[in-house]
Amino acid sequence: MPNRASAPGHCCSTSYAIKLEVSGSGNQVLPSLTSQALRFGQGQWRPRVPPSTTDIVSSNKSVPMTKPEALQLHHLPDDVLHRILSRLTFRESSRMGLLSRKWQKLWRSCCPKLIFTRATMFKPGNKTIRRTRTNFARRVNSLLRQLCAPPTLNKFVVKFGLRRKHTCHVNRWVGFCSKLRARHITFDFTPGVKGIFRGLADEKYIFHLHVFSVPDRSPAHIKSLHLSYVWLNTATTGFTGFANLKKLTLHKVSFLNDFQHLMLSECTALEWLSISCSSFTELTLCKPLRRLRYLSLHYCYMEKVELEAPNLTSVDLTNRPIPLALSESLKVMEANIKLLHKSVLYGDNLDYICTELPAALPHVQKLSITSTLCIYDELQSFAKTSVRFINLRHLSLYLPLYGDGRSVGGILRLAYLLELAPVLEELELHFRFSDFVIRQAIRVDMLPYRHDKLKRVVMSGACHWQGLIELAHHIRRCASRLDFMIMDPMVRIKGLPTVDWLEERGRRIAKELLKRQEFQGVLTVL
Repeated sequence: MPNRASAPGHCCSTSYAIKLEVSGSGNQVLPSLTSQALRFGQGQWRPRVPPSTTDIVSSNKSVPMTKPEALQLHHLPDDVLHRILSRLTFRESSRMGLLSRKWQKLWRSCCPKLIFTRATMFKPGNKTIRRTRTNFARRVNSLLRQLCAPPTLNKFVVKFGLRRKHTCHVNRWVGFCSKLRARHITFDFTPGVKGIFRGLADEKYIFHLHVFSVPDRSPAHIKSLHLSYVWLNTATTGFTGFANLKKLTLHKVSFLNDFQHLMLSECTALEWLSISCSSFTELTLCKPLRRLRYLSLHYCYMEKVELEAPNLTSVDLTNRPIPLALSESLKVMEANIKLLHKSVLYGDNLDYICTELPAALPHVQKLSITSTLCIYDELQSFAKTSVRFINLRHLSLYLPLYGDGRSVGGILRLAYLLELAPVLEELELHFRFSDFVIRQAIRVDMLPYRHDKLKRVVMSGACHWQGLIELAHHIRRCASRLDFMIMDPMVRIKGLPTVDWLEERGRRIAKELLKRQEFQGVLTVL
């Protein structure tokens, strides 16, 4: 043992270790001094004395050979790690892939969804990094370089306001999707709130569909395709169509050529079609879409829709009144129609509702219509037809009212809807207006139409115009088996704010005018 000199306040230490070996036969513990911690106290160093052999043996405690190694996350089986990574968000899992080669390999093998958006590529609240388009593209490219050979992709999403000048980046991503046979593809380049009015159509990225039909690739793997704010070029050489495409969504898409004949006609497996704010005048196909079940057309300002879709079950349309040729669609169960306003004096869409829609959707069971209704004495007559909604059970009308609130005949035209739907069971009428006109009387000069199926009527915003009180009275006279009628003075359509005292006045007058024997036990004024 070397001699050590020490002075008060001077610290010096030498580390030693005690190794214990336990023999398997004699149960003897042979300590060998290999290290010893030295401590100083009051200027003298004191060695730590190891426990005696007798004390260790008498304690009857097992002495471990070595200290057990702590269990780390990467020690778990690969299938467990795969499940853990699959439950993380894309941002979290991609950061795990940067820890080591093993984690990178695991991330590659269990990352079937690649979602590149503002939320996944930029940390929320981080103002030090400019969220520019170029910075976004660089980050996407950096992540894709790590996925040089992943398995087949299930989903590939890019949602950021990119432009045509980023074509080189987007082309690389489209080729990446095609090479790895991505099933669900989304390219949404819609500008943000700040750039919505600055984006020009000439700056849109041109999406060429021929990249999915190169000799070593095929578009047969694509199940859904979502494109937003792009130019779509379908006339490129070699494009063979999407044989297995089931869902197609187009938003703010411009077309360089005949989109419907060159693309839609080849999508024979299409089940979901949604087109909004896109520029084409009509939707007509020369081939039937026998698997199409859902059709949505919003703000495309088309002039005609003609489809042969025998299995169509749901229609969602926002457009001007146009001819609808869906006579082969006998399985339509639900339709939501929003008709844009006519630019004609004293004109509304009630004629179209009562003539064109029954011919286009005769078998619909649930129908919702939003349209303006002009109330003038000049509009007391309208066209009638022999076609009926033969299966309509639930009808909802959202009608902003314009015109003269003292004109009763303009509103009573809605009573013809009872004749159009002979099996109607539920009727909802929601009104919106800007003034208050009610007279203290009810006229009984319109012959009722007997309706035996109607059971439930709800009218909101119905206590402000005289014609609405008249309409409620007429419906009650027609519906012989009506269970209840609800009159709600609140306006349920977004628009001009209503005044509380006007609602209270309308509620009081409605109770006085409809306090009749035929309303006893049926009417409820909210």
